[in-house]
Amino acid sequence: MNAVQHSEPELGGLDLGPWWKGTGRLAPLYWGWGVAASLVIAAVVGIPPLMGWVGPGWAILGVLVLMPYTAWIQICVWRCADNIDSPAPLGIDRAVWSALARVLTIGWTINAGGLCLMLLQWAMLPALGR
Repeated sequence: MNAVQHSEPELGGLDLGPWWKGTGRLAPLYWGWGVAASLVIAAVVGIPPLMGWVGPGWAILGVLVLMPYTAWIQICVWRCADNIDSPAPLGIDRAVWSALARVLTIGWTINAGGLCLMLLQWAMLPALGR
């Protein structure tokens, strides 16, 4: 594979366009917005209701934040999966890294969907009489 020409997103202005268009670098997208941001969002959305710190409204709001974010990151990683620096990291073929990024992001999407279902079930418990 040839190196893909890519543009660097402006983090100060949060220009997320290059990733949406599939022209941004995979590494900052995957590790920054994919891994780090996903962990923070999942913790902020999931921990408070499960610890009993907030009511059902928080869980529903969390689902409304988590689902669009998950769709966005899934689409962006899929589009940017081939935008890997040359030479390939750790000497592993770039095609392997691309496939791994896509597969692991699908796994995150399934995981986020499960968290959303769990939160919605938790939010419905008061209506069902707990």
